[in-house]
Amino acid sequence: MNLARGTRAIAICGPTASGKSELASALAHEIGGEIVNADSRQIYAGMVIGTGWPSAQQLARAPHHGYGAVSPMERYSAGRFVADAREIIAGISARGRVPILVGGTGLYIEALAGSMPLDRPVADDELRERVRCEAAVHPHDALRAWLAAIDPAAAARITAGDRYRTLRALEAALAGRQQRTRAQERGTAERDARHAPLRLEIVVLEVDRQRLAARIGERVRAMFDAGLVSEALEVARAHPGAPALTGIGYAEALAYASGLATRDEAIASTMKRTRAYAKRQQTWFRRFATAVHVNAEDAEALCALRLRARESVPAT
Repeated sequence: MNLARGTRAIAICGPTASGKSELASALAHEIGGEIVNADSRQIYAGMVIGTGWPSAQQLARAPHHGYGAVSPMERYSAGRFVADAREIIAGISARGRVPILVGGTGLYIEALAGSMPLDRPVADDELRERVRCEAAVHPHDALRAWLAAIDPAAAARITAGDRYRTLRALEAALAGRQQRTRAQERGTAERDARHAPLRLEIVVLEVDRQRLAARIGERVRAMFDAGLVSEALEVARAHPGAPALTGIGYAEALAYASGLATRDEAIASTMKRTRAYAKRQQTWFRRFATAVHVNAEDAEALCALRLRARESVPAT
């Protein structure tokens, strides 16, 4: 489904533990919205506790999309997010509801808004499966030769032994050829519709650094109390070696489970890594000059924001 030109969506961004999910679910309930995940970790199936999924109460307030949509064995990209999110947003808009993106992955939001153009086409599931099948039966040298034949520049940029980047470049090169062919078949009008601009209104939640550190501490302890270790072990059994298990909290939980760290050490390490991640998020979101920046702990400001959002929804 293509986006209608001028489709409106709201994006609620901010560092981890800033209250994005609560604000988004409340706003969606008030204005007739549906929520779209814009977090690079919450996309993974089975990783509910450690990635801070919305609570059961928040999920019940409004439909949520894009949570647990990908296997932990996969590496999800900004390009794939844009393709998936535009499809979901188009469906929400067609139902007469307001798409509300929520997440802490600034790259995803910028890519969707068009302020950070993606440098390669996105491969669909069928094309990715084709590359996986080819990789299973052909040696790496043959894959390199294939890439050099269809995208010499990409082959030259990638180190000869880098299998992961070679496969991703093959997907991109094949996707590019596929998209060019489809564009020629469909004509300029449909191509333009597929890339119709999205009217994205961005809200960034801000929290004082010390207060955010306290919130992170509370959240990490709650995650371990809620069963993060058991969740990490379950994902590890189902998906041995999954890249997603190197993420914050999961690596520490598995280290504790294997006796490499005490529970207190695992919690302290998770807090430290989360604080560092939140700092990077805050730095990223400061660049959003056209966004509305709101103090996440200013109840009056949040109420005013929700009121403006309600007033801007067209009457049906």
